[in-house]
Amino acid sequence: MTRDQVLDFLVDRHRRRNQIDGEIVQAYARFAELTPPQRSGITIGDGAAEEIAVELAVSPHTTAKHLHEAQELVTRLPGTVSALTAGEIDVMRAKAVREYTAELDDDQAAQVEKRVLAGGKQENLTRFKHVLRREVIRADPQGAEQRRLAVKAQRDVTRWHRADGTSSLTVHLQPHEAELAYQHINLLAGHATGAGRNLATARADVFMDLIGGKQVDRPPVSVNVVVPMTTLMGLNQEPGEISGVGPITAEYARELARNATWRRVITDPTGQVLEVSRRRFASPGLTRFVQARDRVCRQPGCAVVAQRCEVDHSVPYAEGGVTGVGNVAMLCKRHNLMRQRTTWRMDQVMPGVLAFTTPGRRTVLTTPVGYDVPPF
Repeated sequence: MTRDQVLDFLVDRHRRRNQIDGEIVQAYARFAELTPPQRSGITIGDGAAEEIAVELAVSPHTTAKHLHEAQELVTRLPGTVSALTAGEIDVMRAKAVREYTAELDDDQAAQVEKRVLAGGKQENLTRFKHVLRREVIRADPQGAEQRRLAVKAQRDVTRWHRADGTSSLTVHLQPHEAELAYQHINLLAGHATGAGRNLATARADVFMDLIGGKQVDRPPVSVNVVVPMTTLMGLNQEPGEISGVGPITAEYARELARNATWRRVITDPTGQVLEVSRRRFASPGLTRFVQARDRVCRQPGCAVVAQRCEVDHSVPYAEGGVTGVGNVAMLCKRHNLMRQRTTWRMDQVMPGVLAFTTPGRRTVLTTPVGYDVPPF
């Protein structure tokens, strides 16, 4: 097969796999329906999971999980199952819809499902989950805030001694705290590589330096929180967003705004950010603007947050390209290097609108994801 034929083959087979996954979900739900419980306190009849497990040569625990998930999807989220059997979404997105709407009532879940599926599968699973999270907050703002406060009260640090002789620490924090901590450690680690240490090892060493109280130069780091002014004013409960994390409740956004540096971000009616600069190297203002506009690496499918990406010229400066909003975009280090090492092309047909041309000469047009325009 040629490159184009291979790509078409992959697209076709992935769609067919989605359809088959949808049929499997329906089959599990139908089997659960045909094996109703004979006693109270259960939703699937005794022995149903074991019967399927024998045929599929898997554990009853696994089949019981599939039966419960399928039953919930078919009865509570039929639109999601229809989209899956049509090949429009994959099983990971279907499971995400079920997981994210688990705390909603049936009407709220149906409302979220309808709005999310209307927007399509999105460019990657991370973005799909962000859309889900935003709609869940909109459907149940008070419930979302109560759940946030409940898990906030469960913050903790746990340890695990591994069989390979190393140990792990797991720190449960609020999203903005985790982003600040990771950015701080990652930035310090970037200056501490070398002498046999890669970035990952340097992060571990920097963490222990900080824990041990070692005096180190601490460059400033920040987390971008974007929130409608109407939300800050308390006029509505529209969600905000932490860059690299996703949507947050209105009260959480207002809480973060109380002790923060505010910067105005002006968008057009479609939610796109507007500004221009012509400097050789992106000024801090231009960098902040492009980070706010692009949110993540602009390579289709990549979800690396913009704060960990590089400002890249669409037309190189050496070839006459200007350092302005119409000629720069955020690319992570991997995809910045990929442009230099391969025949991938990136053209900015208008500010923020990028046309990526693959080595197989296929073109993908992308626009930055606009911020939500709150109702007035």
